Amino acid sequence: MNKNYIISCLTAAFVSVTAASLSSAQDVKSADSPVAGKQVEKMDSATFDSLFIAEMERKFDLMQVEVVAQKSLVKNEVDRLSYDVQADKDNETKTLLDMLKKVPMVSVDAQDQIRVNGSTNFVIYHNGHPEPAMADNYKYVFKAIPASMVKRVEVITEPGAKYDAEGIGAILNIVTEESSAKMSKGPSGTIGAGIDTRADVNANIYLSSNIGKVATSINYGYHHMNSHGIEQTTESDLTYVNSGNRNTAWSNSRAIVDVHYGNIAASYDFNKNNLLSMSFGGFLTDYSARTKLGNRLFDNAGDLIYGFDANQYTPSTKYWNFNGRADFEHRTAREGETLTLSYMMSTTRNKSENDQEFTETYSLPYPYDGYVQTGDEKFWEHTFQLDWTRPFAKVFKFETGAKYVNRINKSHTTMIYDGYEEGDVNSLFNHTTRIAALYGNLSFNKDKWSARAGLRYEHSFLKAQYPDGSQADYNSHLNDWVPSATVAYNITPANSLKLAFATRINRPGINFLNPAVRATPTSVEFGNSHLASSHNYSLALTYMHISPRFTYNIVPSYSFSNSQIGEIQTIVDNRQVTTYGNVISSRQFSVNAFVQWMITKKTSLMLNGNYNVRSISSSVNPDLKLTRWDGVFAFANITQELPFKIQATVNIGTFGGGAESVYTRQGHLWFHGIGLQRSFLNEDRLTVKFDAQNPFVKRMQHFNSYRVNGDYLGTDIMGFAMQRFELSATFRFGSSKVNVKKTSTTIENDDVVGGSKGASTSASPTEK
Repeated sequence: MNKNYIISCLTAAFVSVTAASLSSAQDVKSADSPVAGKQVEKMDSATFDSLFIAEMERKFDLMQVEVVAQKSLVKNEVDRLSYDVQADKDNETKTLLDMLKKVPMVSVDAQDQIRVNGSTNFVIYHNGHPEPAMADNYKYVFKAIPASMVKRVEVITEPGAKYDAEGIGAILNIVTEESSAKMSKGPSGTIGAGIDTRADVNANIYLSSNIGKVATSINYGYHHMNSHGIEQTTESDLTYVNSGNRNTAWSNSRAIVDVHYGNIAASYDFNKNNLLSMSFGGFLTDYSARTKLGNRLFDNAGDLIYGFDANQYTPSTKYWNFNGRADFEHRTAREGETLTLSYMMSTTRNKSENDQEFTETYSLPYPYDGYVQTGDEKFWEHTFQLDWTRPFAKVFKFETGAKYVNRINKSHTTMIYDGYEEGDVNSLFNHTTRIAALYGNLSFNKDKWSARAGLRYEHSFLKAQYPDGSQADYNSHLNDWVPSATVAYNITPANSLKLAFATRINRPGINFLNPAVRATPTSVEFGNSHLASSHNYSLALTYMHISPRFTYNIVPSYSFSNSQIGEIQTIVDNRQVTTYGNVISSRQFSVNAFVQWMITKKTSLMLNGNYNVRSISSSVNPDLKLTRWDGVFAFANITQELPFKIQATVNIGTFGGGAESVYTRQGHLWFHGIGLQRSFLNEDRLTVKFDAQNPFVKRMQHFNSYRVNGDYLGTDIMGFAMQRFELSATFRFGSSKVNVKKTSTTIENDDVVGGSKGASTSASPTEK
C-alpha cells in the first residue's frame, strides 16, 4: 500500500482536531516533531500542510517500529542455553539477581538462593572463568550488578572436556558487556542500599569506565546481619540401635555476620588481534555467635546416664579469599582461531575459635568442664593454562589445551580441655596436590545438526605431611580419564532435541582430608587423608521449545557414581563418630521441567521443577542403602505490571523429600515471597523495591531430617528465621554500558569438594 496514500487518509481523519489544536497557537511539545516550537498563526497554508505531513510521516515510522516481531530472548546451543539480557526491556531497572528469575532452568527462591535445574550443585563463572569473590557471595554481589551491564546469562548444562565442572551440576556463566570505542568515556554504574525488619543492612557500589583502549570496572559491597536475623534452633531425638540408649539434644543460637566483597578488573586492547585482561578481587566474612545448648543420654529403661547444659561462644570466625588472574589472547588471521595464555592465583585463610563452658552437668563421664577449639586453615593455588581454538572446513572447530595446577593446603587444629590437659590436641597437617591436564574437544555444526566430543586426561600427585609426627608422610599418583559427548538436532527453528553424556571429577578438600580428631562429650570427628578422587557420570535428553511468548523444556536424565566421597557414621562409647571415605555408590533418575509464558504484555509466568528417585548404598555395610522416590523441587513465579509503573512479583516453592545421604532422608519445606518495585526520575534511574519473604508464616520455620539407617535412628529438626521484609533502593548514573573485555577462554578450577574453596554465611537449609 502506498505510504503517501496512508498519510493522506490519516490527515483527512484527524485534520479538524489537529488543526484546531495547532490554531490555538500553543507550542507542540514533542521535541522530535517538525512543528515543535512553531506558532501556527504565523504559518501559511502550504507551510502548515508540509509540516503536518512531516509529522504524520514521523508517527508512521514509529508505528512501523512497533509492529516488528519481538526478538527471542533465549538461544539453545549444543552445550548451553543463553538468555539475552540486553534484549530484555527490564535490564535498565533490574539487578542481575532479578534478571536471573527469568532465565530458563534457573530459579531464585525467597531466600535469594539460586538453583539450576532444581539443584544447588552448580558453579558460577564470570565471562568464562570462576570468580570466587562472586561465587561465594553471589546473593550480595548479584544485587549490586545492574542488569544493563550484563550481555547474557549462559546455563552450561553439558560442560565439555575443557571444563573442570564440580560434581554433576551445571555452570552459570555471567557474560558482561564488552567495551567499545563508541561508548561514553565517563564513569557509569549504580549505588544501592537496603534494610530489613531483622535490622540487616547492605550497601554496594558498581563503577565502570572506558578511556581509550582501557576499560575498567570496580565493585564493592558490604552486608551486615545481626543476631535478630541469624537465629537458629536445633532439636534431635536419636536412639542408638545396639544399646537402645536414647540421646536428646537442643540448641538455640544467634549470630552476627559482616561480609565485605569487591573486585577490580581491567582490559587493554593492543589491537584487533591482541587483548590483555586482568582482575583482582576477594571477600572477607567475620562471624560471631552465642549458643545455649543441652544434651541428655538415657538408657533403654528411661533412666538418665548423663547430661549437661552449656554456653557456647564463637568470638570470631574469619574467612577471606583473594584471587588474581591475567589472560592474554591472540587472534590469528584465520577467523575464529585464538591462542590464550592464562595465569591464576588464589589464596584463602579460615581462622575459627569455638569456646564451650558447661553450666550444669549430670554424671558427665568426662573429666573437663569445657574446651576451646581453634582452627587455622591456609590455602594457596597457582594455575597455568594454554588454550588453542581453530575452526576448519567451515563446519568443524577443534579445541585443545594444557593445564598445570599447584595446590597447597595447611591446617593447624587445637583442642584445649579445661582440667584435662592429657586430652589436648595440637595437630598440624599439610596437603599438596599437583595436577597436569591435557584436553581435546571437536565440535561440528551444519544445518540442523550439531555435535561435540571431547576427552580430558588428568594426572594428580598427592602428598600428605604431618609436621607434628602423628602419622607417617605419604604420597600417591592418580590417573583420570574424563570423556564427554553431545549431539543436538534442531527439529524446527523453535524446537530442538539434545542427548548428552558427561563425566565429572570430585577431589577431596582439606576439611575431608584433615586427620585431626575433634572430640566433644557427644561426638568425635576426623578426616581421612587417604581419600581419592571420585567420578560422576550422567546421561541427559533435552527437548526444548523456544518462542518469544512461550518457552519450555523437559529433561529426563540418569546419573551414577561409584566410590563417591561420603560420611562414615558410627556409635563408639555412646558418642557419634564421623569420618569420610570413598564408600558411596549412587544411582539417580530425574525429570526436570521449565516453563516460561508471557501471558500478556504485562503478565508473565515461570515454572521450574524437578522430581527424582535416588538410590544410594555404602560399601561399609551391605544394609546401608536408601531409595527415595519423592525428591522434589518446585518453584513458580508470576510477574505483573500494575498501574503507576509498579511491577509486582509473587513466588512460591517447595523442596525436600529425597535421600540426603545413605543415613538420612529430608522432610519438605515450603517458601513464598511477594515483591513490589517502581522506578523514578529521568530514564528510571532510581528504583525502589519492597520484598516480603514468607510473610504468611510464623517467624521461625522448621526443617526435618530423618535418620533411617546406621547405628542411630531418629529425627533432627532445624529451626530458622525465614520471615523478612526488606526495603531497598538503587540509583543508576552515567550512560555508558562499559565493561571489561574478557578473553574467550581462561582458567576454570572447580573440582574440589569438602575444602576451603568457599564459605557459607547462612544457616538456612535452602543453602544445602
